[in-house]
Amino acid sequence: MRLHPHSFQLLSFLTLGCLVVSALGCGQSSGPNVQYVHGVITLDGAPIEGATVSFSPEDSNGIGASGMTQSDGSFTLNAQAAKPGAGTVAGEYAVTVSKVEMPEFPNIDTDDPRYGTAEQEKLEREANQAKPKVIVPEKYNTPKSSPLHAEVVLGTNEFKFELISKD
Repeated sequence: MRLHPHSFQLLSFLTLGCLVVSALGCGQSSGPNVQYVHGVITLDGAPIEGATVSFSPEDSNGIGASGMTQSDGSFTLNAQAAKPGAGTVAGEYAVTVSKVEMPEFPNIDTDDPRYGTAEQEKLEREANQAKPKVIVPEKYNTPKSSPLHAEVVLGTNEFKFELISKD
């Protein structure tokens, strides 16, 4: 098969165009300019594991971000629309911390001698009526009630929040 000179030019132009578009698509994303944010949460002086830490923007420039505390109380923020562990954009934030635990009840399988008995019914009733146990005081749970605030600045940001269970 022999290509006509105009066909060869058109094919070359289309190939070059595809390469340019592909190269442009490989650049950095135009996501938010986030700053690294990490820290430690303690409750009555002890690290708290499994608490949700949220930064809620106090102005229109911020982006909400959250993280989960580890066994040593440490956390790293993850902003919405940013890569994991990146942090959040510079700005003023209300900080909330929450943790609740559901009471544990035994799982009664069909081979358990309690299966189908009044004891199983009682345990199921208790499980359905169980209320979560609030670990972090409720005053820290909402941006309006939380006394915690943070200013995220350019660069690395490290925070330590010391929560108190008694007022």
